Amino acid sequence: MGSAQWWNTFVRIKDDKENIIPFVQCIKCLSIFAYESSKTGSSTHKAHAESCLGGGSPSSSKNQDIIVMMNKDNNSNILAGLKRVFTEACAKFCAYDLRPYESVRGHGFQILCQSLLDLARQNSHPIEAAAIIPDPTTVSRQVQKLAEENRVKLIESLIPDLKKIKLFGVTTDFWKNKFTSDSYLTINLHYNKDGQMKTLMLKTVSISEAKTGVFLENTKKLIRNILNSFGIDPDGYEIIYVTDNGSNLISALDGEAHIRCVCHCLNLAVKQSLEECSVIDALVSDCRELVTHFKRAELQQNLASTLKQDICTRWNSTYDTLWSVWLNYDDVEQVLASRKEEQYVSNIDSHVIKDITDLLSVFKIGSEKLSADDVPTLHSVLPWFYKFKKSCEIKNTDRPCIVQLKKKLLTKRVAKLWLTDIHYIATFLHPETKSLPILTQNERNEVIKSVKKMLKTLDIGNDEDLHQVTLIINNDDKKKKRNKRAKRDDISVDDVLKEFISNENSSTDDDEPYDEVIEYMKHKINYPSGEDILSWWRKHSCIYPQLSRLAAALLSIPASSATSERIFSETGRILEARRQLLSAESVDSLVFLRNFR
Repeated sequence: MGSAQWWNTFVRIKDDKENIIPFVQCIKCLSIFAYESSKTGSSTHKAHAESCLGGGSPSSSKNQDIIVMMNKDNNSNILAGLKRVFTEACAKFCAYDLRPYESVRGHGFQILCQSLLDLARQNSHPIEAAAIIPDPTTVSRQVQKLAEENRVKLIESLIPDLKKIKLFGVTTDFWKNKFTSDSYLTINLHYNKDGQMKTLMLKTVSISEAKTGVFLENTKKLIRNILNSFGIDPDGYEIIYVTDNGSNLISALDGEAHIRCVCHCLNLAVKQSLEECSVIDALVSDCRELVTHFKRAELQQNLASTLKQDICTRWNSTYDTLWSVWLNYDDVEQVLASRKEEQYVSNIDSHVIKDITDLLSVFKIGSEKLSADDVPTLHSVLPWFYKFKKSCEIKNTDRPCIVQLKKKLLTKRVAKLWLTDIHYIATFLHPETKSLPILTQNERNEVIKSVKKMLKTLDIGNDEDLHQVTLIINNDDKKKKRNKRAKRDDISVDDVLKEFISNENSSTDDDEPYDEVIEYMKHKINYPSGEDILSWWRKHSCIYPQLSRLAAALLSIPASSATSERIFSETGRILEARRQLLSAESVDSLVFLRNFR
């Protein structure tokens, strides 16, 4: 300590081995203070020495027990040291076993490490890691065992849930392993539980047969068998299936309540429209070649952001390519000029790219919003459909290629986006869009009839068992009116709903028979901006008991099969090139365990 007179008020503290530790104690009041000459000042100690009157016990409000202070300081130092050692071990793990650095951020890796720490805590004697590391085959068996145990838990949890519902959704899709051409089918369940959307991955199975002939006839049976294996009797519920536009599933689910993935339809509409516009198709090809050149020549580091290469199976990737080229266009020109490679941009007009991305941004934002499976989306398909149409309105300032693209998009939008009665009913079940302003009065009346028919089909409001009635789907497109042009910036679902009702006509027929559906239709509702639609219906279940049950069930079904796409993205990472010997059972177990946690 220092030589100042007031330091005589303090003494240094030593541990049980007579080593000085970074603390001092006041000899008058016995208060303890942290002190390390090279790191801490002494103003606090001086002030205490000059004001301390001695006697009594240390002030608990200003000072900590020496044990607490030592533990806090020691723990901090110990953890820092341990982390350095463990970081070195993680580095060796990634290097020796060729693992990506991101491996150490995974939830599974954290569970593994915590398990090792717990084992060490439970055993006082040293343990060699090799003594407790299991054989890979043992791990494989344990994965299947855990998956089976969790399936049993899932089935047990589904029993009470399914007793409360009469309608749920199933998203399903096929996926092909690019290494072996083996096909996989995934089944996902979507339903409402206590006002919240529930999404469960049930099964991912390998399909060895071709997708034609007898196989198509058996696909429906396969789906039913999978549902039955989880204690779900398909004949005891009304099921709405959501799939892509693949002819295999469309044929297999013929006669069922079936809607097509709106995001897949949008992707097809945009893709085909771009390909059928010769000028734009050539521009896209030039942009692809440019991106490929920058990747191969390792020129990306010269740009503020990377150029993106489109992937045929990834939604909106062509937009991402064009947008990345436009963002970096000036830098791209400079880099190419320095290398005398201007030919790569000689046919690329950045102004045309900007016009294309301005138009396609609405479709990109819409598909991203509609691909969610954790918030309701089914009610917003019709408003987005209307938004897409308005964004394609032709202006006098449009370039000829943009005019052609807009016309193609309008044609493809109608041809590819299959709207059904289910979409119109879902839109009706949102208080902001219940007036269906873009429809004629006769068309609104038809939607109301469809709502009543669905209530009857589900036997909502009746305590008797469900009637075995199949939902009738009407795939006829409805007529719509035009409105304002969509904006370029990010578009919220609330904005789309409000834009959809801008032509609202509040007139209704007063001589309609009074019932809950008509009352809901006529009643003026101030819907709070940003409120969750499922929460709103739960709050108003006393006023609209039948419609609230229908809304809870129907609006918990997603508008897209993006859930299946995400599952197959996981499956693709599991079935990488070095893991092609995994059995179908192992793949299913791994995917199930990842999603059941």
